[in-house]
Amino acid sequence: MNSLPRIQVFALGGTIAMMPASTSSSGGQGMVPSLDAAALISAVPSLTEIAEIRAESLAQIGSANLSFCQIQNVCERAEAGPAHGFVVTQGTDTLEETAFLASLLYHGDNPLVFTGAMRTPDQLSADGPLNLFNAVLAASGLEGGVYVVMNGDIHDPWHVSKGHTSDVSSFTSGEIGPVGYMVEGAMHLRGHEQLAPLEPLRGGMPRPVALLQAGLGADTALLSQVVAAGYEGLVLEAFGAGHLSEDWADAAAEIAQDIPVILSSRCPNGTVFEGTYGYRGAEMDLIGRGLVPSGQIKSRKARLLLSVLLADKSRNWKQRFTEIKDRLS
Repeated sequence: MNSLPRIQVFALGGTIAMMPASTSSSGGQGMVPSLDAAALISAVPSLTEIAEIRAESLAQIGSANLSFCQIQNVCERAEAGPAHGFVVTQGTDTLEETAFLASLLYHGDNPLVFTGAMRTPDQLSADGPLNLFNAVLAASGLEGGVYVVMNGDIHDPWHVSKGHTSDVSSFTSGEIGPVGYMVEGAMHLRGHEQLAPLEPLRGGMPRPVALLQAGLGADTALLSQVVAAGYEGLVLEAFGAGHLSEDWADAAAEIAQDIPVILSSRCPNGTVFEGTYGYRGAEMDLIGRGLVPSGQIKSRKARLLLSVLLADKSRNWKQRFTEIKDRLS
């Protein structure tokens, strides 16, 4: 008799676990994270047909409250856990970031799959149960690495993003597309090779990195406070292919003399240019004054990547960032 794969589910809260509360901070009946891991599993009886499930609740919070420490804890538990695969359920607000952070930190041999829900369990056509089923299916069949499974698609954390506040198809991977998908209870994968995780941290927790977005006519007041506020790095969401106003360009160049400054784009798709525009505040000018282009790495993920790289004082952060950026090109 063939034994079923053992899958460990870690529940962190989020919409997939939310139910109405009698009161909320707004004075009405609002949704709050209430269901624990066991309740999530019991809502999908067919899970027992595809895997031996073990479930543990690590938190019951909205994903905006998740921390570096909690994601690192999940990775460490998965690395040490005796299971064929691991599933993390959480809120979708920060799902693209937590899964990406895990892809930097997780060194286990078995797959670590993140999932959640866009609709609460009490809504018609709630998507949580199917997302959980598909995540367990993926964790049972993938060979390793970190993935996001939502709405029948399997995504690489390096490329996935949440693009809609409520649509069940909110999670997409832009121009790259998903690495696989689910049809009739079976997993279908495209040819895809994930980036290897970074070497284990040798400098403690990730370092504080600020993220600021350029806007038409925006002043430099916040920029001028970044170094004094104690940030050890800065990611700038620039216009278009990596352009700033002249005032922002001057301020960013001054900051780059003290801390790393990453040049990203506020555009959801495309890459940051490196050698096309040469006017003051354009990408060639900014790179020449010390800013480092992020390539296809989007700003929220560039912030996390730089935070992790800066924690390891034994390695050159710029060299490692550039190597990773070039591998994604």
